[in-house]
Amino acid sequence: MIIKPRVKGFLCTTAHPVGCEQDVRNQIAHVKAGGPIEGGPKRVLVIGASGGYGLASRISAAFGSGASTIGVFFERPASGARTAS
Repeated sequence: MIIKPRVKGFLCTTAHPVGCEQDVRNQIAHVKAGGPIEGGPKRVLVIGASGGYGLASRISAAFGSGASTIGVFFERPASGARTAS
């Protein structure tokens, strides 16, 4: 499937899986570069962890505090001409 950018206002409604993976890797590297978070949580449940603040919170907790994390989210699979959510 060829994924073409589709933007509504300031929100991109399509994303390439390889680009998403690299973005997460960049966020992890950024958190690790900041050093450990003193007194951070040890166990974290993030509801809505697929993107935005939820994903950033999970990355910060896991890679900044060394916390065990669980992320909960609801996604739809790709179908026809539509990418997954």
